[in-house]
Amino acid sequence: MKKYFEQDENIVLKVICLLLLLVVYTFCMGCGNQIAKHIKNDKIEEGYTVTDSTGTVLKFTKKPEKIISLSISTDEILIDLVPVNRIKAVTYLADDPGISNVVERVKVIPERAYGNSAEALLAMQPDVIIAADFFKAEMIQTLRDIGLSVYVYKTPNNIKEIKTAIKAIAALVGEQEQAEKMIRQMDHKLKFIKDKVGDIKPGEQKRVVFVRSNGIFYRPETSFMDVCRYANVRDATEDLRYEQSGILSQEEVVRLDPDAFVIPVWNYDGKHDPLQMQEKILSNPSYQTTKAVKDKNVVMLPAASVLAVSQYTVDAVEGLAKAMYPQKSSEE
Repeated sequence: MKKYFEQDENIVLKVICLLLLLVVYTFCMGCGNQIAKHIKNDKIEEGYTVTDSTGTVLKFTKKPEKIISLSISTDEILIDLVPVNRIKAVTYLADDPGISNVVERVKVIPERAYGNSAEALLAMQPDVIIAADFFKAEMIQTLRDIGLSVYVYKTPNNIKEIKTAIKAIAALVGEQEQAEKMIRQMDHKLKFIKDKVGDIKPGEQKRVVFVRSNGIFYRPETSFMDVCRYANVRDATEDLRYEQSGILSQEEVVRLDPDAFVIPVWNYDGKHDPLQMQEKILSNPSYQTTKAVKDKNVVMLPAASVLAVSQYTVDAVEGLAKAMYPQKSSEE
């Protein structure tokens, strides 16, 4: 009787051992499946995704190698972000020294992009096209419909937004570290300017107005206003509170009584000679009572910097600060 009991006991123990082994095996298989699944997912998830200003998600398995830029701003940002051989095409404006800061550097880029021909852009077989948000939405959709990846970025209105745009485009092209370097260089120059003119009190700030080809334009917030703030200069139009943007009357300009008129130097069509523009302002009978005309103070800044919405806008800050506070700029 005892013998049979011992035999039964051995059978029970064997069954328990088998069950334990089965549990361990199942657990290990589960772990293995999870590991396999994880490895598989890692392969699927190689690369990265970015979302543009329109909410469109773009997926890349690697950094784009053939990039097309459709604005002078991204021409300039890209040239400092990526090796030049990754830029397939820039705009024709990149070749114009009146508005471009990268004329010499883009000469090695083989193609020029025109945003009005989807066929021409398709023929370049780009990995991605970068367009500003002012680009025609219909054309953007056409490009996407024919299978091209288009990244639409938000046009900056101030230096802070320029830095944001640089970071966003860097994320697109996979060059975040280089973007941080560019921004540090911007901050270094801005600090240098602040060290020169930062102690000027608000009541002592020079007041200026920015003259466009069709007159002095008012808008509640402009990129030039931000340039002025960093140069410790005041855009006189900030004193106005109109509900709508528009060209100011000469009477309004006289009332603002600026210390200087600022004009961008860019004779893009042969009809905007800066010296003629300067003479027109100084000889305008309506402006004779202003401080600017009395002092013959018309500041001419390169359009390539003062109209820039890229890292080169800090050059406009430096130029304006030097022009309005020459005594500060010469200090050691």
